[in-house]
Amino acid sequence: MMTPSAFFQPLRSVTLPGCGTEVLLAGFDLHHYSPSLFNQLGVKMPDAISRAVPKRQAEFLAGRYLAQQLLTERGIAPVEIAVGDNRAPVWPQGLTGSISHHDQLAACVICPRHHEQAGVGLDIELPVNADIVPGMQGMVVNEQELARLDTDEHNAIWLMTLMFSAKESIFKALYPQVQRYFDFLDVLFLGMDDQWLYFELNTELAGSLPSGRQGKVYYTRMGESVLTFTRSEYFTDNNYHY
Repeated sequence: MMTPSAFFQPLRSVTLPGCGTEVLLAGFDLHHYSPSLFNQLGVKMPDAISRAVPKRQAEFLAGRYLAQQLLTERGIAPVEIAVGDNRAPVWPQGLTGSISHHDQLAACVICPRHHEQAGVGLDIELPVNADIVPGMQGMVVNEQELARLDTDEHNAIWLMTLMFSAKESIFKALYPQVQRYFDFLDVLFLGMDDQWLYFELNTELAGSLPSGRQGKVYYTRMGESVLTFTRSEYFTDNNYHY
């Protein structure tokens, strides 16, 4: 019988600078996954997930388990974190959050939601395959952004992974306001320092998100993984200028 202790590595947390927000992370082992772990860990398996491949089931379980742990830390009884129409998690009233995973690591963050359109975005990525880096130029970043990134053969994979992850986080954080899919190239990379990436919207995404609005995304490396995080306030408060 598969056991949670074989599936999960010990949980660990990272406190994000500037907002005191905790990201909870857990490594997991796909080889020690079994559907029985859902019952053992008290996580409901939605019908759609029950029809998914084991890899997708394992990733879903890991993310939802972390969400339950964070709710418990807040004194909130574990509840089902349903899958919304846009495939985003449906959080309890007054909260917003984000879940991300790759096939070795899951991460979750939960924050107070101060208004209905508030959102946060969290993303973790393993390095992209070198073969797809050329194709990401023009889809994830444009020529102007590429010039600002100063890529070379040694850092191109890292920087393309970082751009992809950061724009994924932006999409998650702003979706509650935008309510539609928007393109990676609708968000323009401006520059970076040792903790933050700075971006500008080059199209109006919503009335509260006009073209020219700037915002920021936190980033860090965790072993091989890239982690990025942002929140809607970083774009709507209009206090972040590069």
